[in-house]
Amino acid sequence: MPKEMNSYKDYLGDLIGGSLMIKESQTVAELLLKKPSQEEWLEAIVNQNVLQKRSDASAKRNAATIKKRLEGMSYKYLELIAFGSTELSTQLMFAATLINCTLLADFMRNVVLDAKRMFRESLDVADWESFWDERIRLFPELAQMSESSTYKISQVAFKAIADAGYIETTRNKKIQNVYLLPEVRDLLLEINRDDIISAMELH
Repeated sequence: MPKEMNSYKDYLGDLIGGSLMIKESQTVAELLLKKPSQEEWLEAIVNQNVLQKRSDASAKRNAATIKKRLEGMSYKYLELIAFGSTELSTQLMFAATLINCTLLADFMRNVVLDAKRMFRESLDVADWESFWDERIRLFPELAQMSESSTYKISQVAFKAIADAGYIETTRNKKIQNVYLLPEVRDLLLEINRDDIISAMELH
């Protein structure tokens, strides 16, 4: 079931940590399947640099973001991300990101789905801005975030939606059809997250 929103931080989740990072997510999922200790985790992420990042800091940051999104997911969920097709990994990672970030799930349901119903060809920045203003009514603390943070959140949101295939590029934001894979639907039903299915089925 959807988690309870006690604060705006719960609502935002870790979206600012980055987009879907599919290749890195597959690597992290494979690592999590081994249930690593803290030492083994750092050994893989920092010393072996399994994510192939230029700095230890960005490797740690990306790995922590992905780990947070995958925490609590079943062995089967992790296994399908680690070893499934790119399309399957992408949809499961997008679902995990929407579970972590209710803000993005609401944007998908309330804005992207509406745009599709109205046969609009593309999204635009104004869609996000009016959505963000509405969210401020729910969580007034969002208004206190710095301009650079709110801009970064909007950039990452559009990047995640593009990575998941719902828009062609972050530049043209042209809306595309995405068909939810049966495995993704089944896994989400198993964990009682039909709210996430409704955020991902936009045709």
